Amino acid sequence: MNVEIELKLRVPHSSMAKLSRHPLLKSPKISLNLVSRYFDTPALDLKSKGIALRLRKVGRRWVQTVKGGGNMLAGVHTRNEWEVPLHRDALDFTRFDDPFLVEIFGNAELRRDLEAVFHTEFTRKTVSVEYRGSLIEYCFDRGRIVSGENEEAISEIELELKSGDPSSLFDFALELQKTAPLFIEGRSKAERGYALYMGGAINRVRKAQAADLERKMDVEEAFREILKACLEQVQANLQGFLDREEDCEYLHQIRVGLRRMRSAFSLFSGHFGREAFSPIVSELRWLGRELGPARNWDVFLFETLVPIREAFPGELDGLREEAERRRRKCNEAAMEALSSQRFQILMLNLGALMSRKSGDGSPAIAHFAGDRLEKLYRSFRKGARNIEKLSHPELHALRIRGKKLRYAAEFFSCLYPAQASRDFLKAMAGIQDVLGSINDAETTNHLLQELSDTDRGLVRGWVGCRTANALSHAALQWEAFDTIMPFWN
Repeated sequence: MNVEIELKLRVPHSSMAKLSRHPLLKSPKISLNLVSRYFDTPALDLKSKGIALRLRKVGRRWVQTVKGGGNMLAGVHTRNEWEVPLHRDALDFTRFDDPFLVEIFGNAELRRDLEAVFHTEFTRKTVSVEYRGSLIEYCFDRGRIVSGENEEAISEIELELKSGDPSSLFDFALELQKTAPLFIEGRSKAERGYALYMGGAINRVRKAQAADLERKMDVEEAFREILKACLEQVQANLQGFLDREEDCEYLHQIRVGLRRMRSAFSLFSGHFGREAFSPIVSELRWLGRELGPARNWDVFLFETLVPIREAFPGELDGLREEAERRRRKCNEAAMEALSSQRFQILMLNLGALMSRKSGDGSPAIAHFAGDRLEKLYRSFRKGARNIEKLSHPELHALRIRGKKLRYAAEFFSCLYPAQASRDFLKAMAGIQDVLGSINDAETTNHLLQELSDTDRGLVRGWVGCRTANALSHAALQWEAFDTIMPFWN
């Protein structure tokens, strides 16, 4: 079994020739015509196990390959790969001796039901490149994926790490990006083929997942795991938004992932030095500004206006239509930002950062986590004094402090007893909901300034009542939170 580490990038057809002339790719290229058939059962049993079974013709040779496991982050696919040569165009499961594969393909019923579900046919041009001490295989693939009557073009490069530092894949891609536009391809050819077979990609909203931390980790390792979890949330929701699916939750979860990432950079800046992250944090702020207006209009239309229009049927139709036009315009701007080369460069830089290991012997994460949580907790408590008397700007500042504390608590909760951390986070969620409701009302008043005067008063009155109600509950929520003991002590 081999472990395959490769970065996949889409290349516009018009940029192919220019990219092939890049100075780093001047060595002679090996060209092959590759035809591959992918097999599964009608019920897609292999796909459900995360397995891809492929029979590929390479020149006059046949190669049987199984890929499975691993993960994808910032375009880098890390997967287990089992490959055996064959003498003819037919699957041969007797050639596998790995216990994992023997268990899967030892099922006679599964073997009997296997059939070709899609195939790929493309020309691959390959060149080996030595780059900053690493050996990288550059493959340019051009062709198509076919399933029944459906097909999709292939125009991509794969940068496979043969030896050296994984971060060199990202650095090499950033160098190539100066010559031609490149787009991170989060899906393998197999995943794209399955989408064709099933009639289209199936996107699912993904909320934040806990980082995989252990108390024995050092600070640097824990930081990478937290960033990984944040980036996975962004990437998991990206395609659903770009595919123009109606669920506005995709954009919301992208923004949550980005906010959590910025919070992580702030949390660890004291250890690494703020200047180490300033270029990436600056780009994250830019992206937040580009996505923010679209999310604000989503909240206005699908959360704020809905109960008002239910209470007053037939009212606010003109205001809603005007708001919808502004929402569509802001959504287009958000899509443009997430489709831009600036965003791709940001993702590649994040991937490079997470792939680098300094090995500087940083301290254990457990002590660092407790220290940072305590400082954020004290800051939040100080800001919440006399919460019922705070002005709107002061409440907004408190909400930001609360977000930093809540994200840090979520990042580090797995290092502490589960029940204690759950109780703390539940109490934090209560007070954050109140502060969020007050902030949404302020945002609504700003958005109303962009709309016509008609019906503004009705909306203002409604959100004014909601704000007053939230303020009346703020002190009660704070009292509930103040009774919870910090779980890190």
